Amino acid sequence: GFVLSWPETRQMFLQYLEFKRYEPANARNMLNYLDRFVKQPIKAPMDVMRLFSPLTAGQRHHLNRAMRAWFKCLEINRPNGHFKEFLDGLRKAIPKDETGIDIKVPEEEQIILDLKRLASDPLKYRVAYNLLLDSGLRLVEVVKLLNDFPKAEHLEGFYRCPVGLFRGSKQAYYCYLTEYTFQQIKRLKDEDDPASIQRRLKDGFTKDSVDMWHKKHNYTRPKYLRKFANDMMTSERLNIPESVADFIQGRVPKSIGAKHYMQLKRKADQYYPRYAKYVTRLRRKAEKLA
Repeated sequence: GFVLSWPETRQMFLQYLEFKRYEPANARNMLNYLDRFVKQPIKAPMDVMRLFSPLTAGQRHHLNRAMRAWFKCLEINRPNGHFKEFLDGLRKAIPKDETGIDIKVPEEEQIILDLKRLASDPLKYRVAYNLLLDSGLRLVEVVKLLNDFPKAEHLEGFYRCPVGLFRGSKQAYYCYLTEYTFQQIKRLKDEDDPASIQRRLKDGFTKDSVDMWHKKHNYTRPKYLRKFANDMMTSERLNIPESVADFIQGRVPKSIGAKHYMQLKRKADQYYPRYAKYVTRLRRKAEKLA
């Protein structure tokens, strides 16, 4: 039978993480977990279960991700049907994440209720929420945009503006947004309104202020809005290809070639209206509730 030894394959996994351009913090986390917990050779699914049984929910979550990546690396480096079957057996023994650890995706109902309650909130926070929902971007990117909103291009049923924010090995090229949110941003940035200028000088957007607002008022947190957007885009309802959803949400490796980049941009422009229409429907439902 097959036997997996972590110490013997660690170097290969390290190269795999570099090749796949994992964020350094992520990669270190995976290595730490495997170093800490996978000390014995793995010969059978039972060995995997034994590894996980004493762990806390949080530790399980991290080891789950590290192990799956390690198995994937082994599978790619040893293309053999029997070996793949062996790995699949081990994968089945990895316990599923318990809910409450970052795998939850908010329900549509929750988003509709958020939108209904938002209507009476300060414009600044409405804009932040709506832009997070429209774009599926990270909070850092949304904050950067709102503090210094670039010129947006008006396309068929939506707007697109450059982000140009690069983090680690990933980058967000564009922010896609609906007409509704664009108009809200315009109101917020309206130069003729002295109150708005005062407000902008007094308190720009910060990551913490938006996150705290969501927490305090029990709105869906920014990272879960991102998950919701991704889940919805790639669902059977909207059927946006995963690579395109990744492009829209700024989950693109820095190493992407110019030709591939142009293809993705074209496809994102073509597919985003599906999601824009969907979000618009959610807003209508929220208005009806109000």
